[in-house]
Amino acid sequence: MPTPPHQTPVGPFKYTVPFTAPANARLIAAAQAERKEPTEIIQRATINYLIDAGFVPEDEADRFKLFWWLVDQTVLAAQKICRDGGFASSITLDAIHACMKDPKWVEGYRTYVRNDIFKNGNPEKGPINREIGFRIRAGIGGVVEKTAEGKSATVKVLGEIIQSYTPMTDYDRDTFAPSKAAA
Repeated sequence: MPTPPHQTPVGPFKYTVPFTAPANARLIAAAQAERKEPTEIIQRATINYLIDAGFVPEDEADRFKLFWWLVDQTVLAAQKICRDGGFASSITLDAIHACMKDPKWVEGYRTYVRNDIFKNGNPEKGPINREIGFRIRAGIGGVVEKTAEGKSATVKVLGEIIQSYTPMTDYDRDTFAPSKAAA
């Protein structure tokens, strides 16, 4: 008998999912076209299946959808910044600032983190903030700045909804070349 959801251990959990070569090729092509990691497509497809099949309560489904919307909007903001010629090493923070101009995004973030968006130490903020940073990097083809030791650099910030971000040195300039209108 399966473990009831209220007794399920806390994750994240990892699964090995075999794909045929043709299916994997299509997954890789879709991931490249959508500027996502293959695991994100698999994860969203699985969760959407569980939602559609009625295995996820409505409030939990709404929370998944809100998470995705917040992350996706931030990635779109980062892509627009790049297209408009505004790329800087602080692209993650810049994209968040762009999103914070939208009251719907701010209210969604507040709803998701279930508290003051600037409060440090909120365990609800860590997963979404990490996801935002990770997905922005994937969404713009970002190149992470490295320390002298070869590790990802980190910039700490105060008075922001995030406490730190990983600076980037470059992005996929072929895909997100600044438009001539921005020049």
